[in-house]
Amino acid sequence: MLDSRIDQRLKRTWDFFLANAEGLLLGTLVVLVGSLLVIPAPWLALNLLQETLECSRSGRRVRWQAAYDRQGNFLKSWGLALAMGIPITIGYALLIVPGVLLSLYWFHAPMLAADGRGVGDALSESGRIFRARNDWASYLLNWLVLAVLGTVSGVLAILVVLTVPLTLVYLALCYTDETGPVTLTPLPKREVVV
Repeated sequence: MLDSRIDQRLKRTWDFFLANAEGLLLGTLVVLVGSLLVIPAPWLALNLLQETLECSRSGRRVRWQAAYDRQGNFLKSWGLALAMGIPITIGYALLIVPGVLLSLYWFHAPMLAADGRGVGDALSESGRIFRARNDWASYLLNWLVLAVLGTVSGVLAILVVLTVPLTLVYLALCYTDETGPVTLTPLPKREVVV
């Protein structure tokens, strides 16, 4: 449940960060260098997000090398970045409220993609999870935590090295609190018969 456990989740985020600071900070530096090159940026970020999710579930330490050693995520990361980024950007341009609503609707989509779902499945499943909840205000509160972290990194650029890993860990904990500690079962492969 995503409800009112924000204070506990923030503490767990900080504890996880401290236990994995080296891997998270070095992985973040890899993501930031990749952001300068633009093309690998979504791929590196999704890889580090996936590593964070796996480590939050298993209890093992975060490996910073995971930010660049998962080649299978490249197309998925760009698909997700474009499928979410363009509509959310347009939503923010249209008076902010539509952008916030889309951000809430697709709150879990990056985590679902990191958990092995395809882009379309991640977006639709995230929407289904959001619609199944009656207390969408909890999503807003958790989104505000992420917005504050993003604002801090935007205002004080030097802190981006700290806010990116905290954001990834917070997202992973929101997701596992909502869906449970076990991975979602993958959807069956679709066969096209001609």
